[in-house]
Amino acid sequence: MSDLHASIQRALEGTPGVYDIDALTDVLRGAGATTVDDVPAEEFWALVGAHELPEMPEEPARRDRFQTELSQAWAEAPAGSPAVWRRGGVTLESVGVSRVNFALPQLLATYRVSVAGLLPVTELTPDQVSSWPRLWATVEPLLDAWSAAVADQRLTYEQAVTRARAARTAAVAAAAAERGAHTRLAELLGDHGVPAPSTTMSRDEVADYLGIAPGSVSKQMQRWGIASEGPGGPRAARYSTAEVQAHAAKRPGPGHRSDLA
Repeated sequence: MSDLHASIQRALEGTPGVYDIDALTDVLRGAGATTVDDVPAEEFWALVGAHELPEMPEEPARRDRFQTELSQAWAEAPAGSPAVWRRGGVTLESVGVSRVNFALPQLLATYRVSVAGLLPVTELTPDQVSSWPRLWATVEPLLDAWSAAVADQRLTYEQAVTRARAARTAAVAAAAAERGAHTRLAELLGDHGVPAPSTTMSRDEVADYLGIAPGSVSKQMQRWGIASEGPGGPRAARYSTAEVQAHAAKRPGPGHRSDLA
């Protein structure tokens, strides 16, 4: 057990509820934390709340709830319209079922199930709808798979958010360091002054920035309406850094620079 995992367990001792400590540990480790003390209290408890596990009902209760909800959907469906049951990302449509008789099998009915992001609309076989226990045994794994996929993707998202937050913090610190270094350099140079950063980019610098061949730079600049600056042919051309970055930020695909949008 890691120090981070152990520190989370100690912090949660005596708190109500059950939490996914392994997932919480992964998120905090992704943020660079080694103990909970490395994370602001407000952020830590917000993550704790996001990783609280729901109480798991007993299996018969889950199946009974499913049967009650689906029977109600059958009873309330408008005539001629599918009866729709939905929980989480799982949707079950029933066509041709009785609105008063909820016994299975219903020989004239058809059933289609889908799972958001995992399973397209699929028709169930007669065996899968031969009884309520059999139908629940078909639907339950789909619910579990969807819940697991959501949990995995939520972890991926939270880790990405944490990394993005850390990157923004690092960028602010880097900008502050740049300003401090610039000020100190100006102090040392005195009347000599500090060279201003270049406002233009050479052909090769543009090619490297956009990830294209140097020979393609001129055509790309023409498409974007960016005129070259200074005398000389295409090899000696220079282009406005601000304009290149602005257009690159709007460019879709792998070269898209969302940080400059």
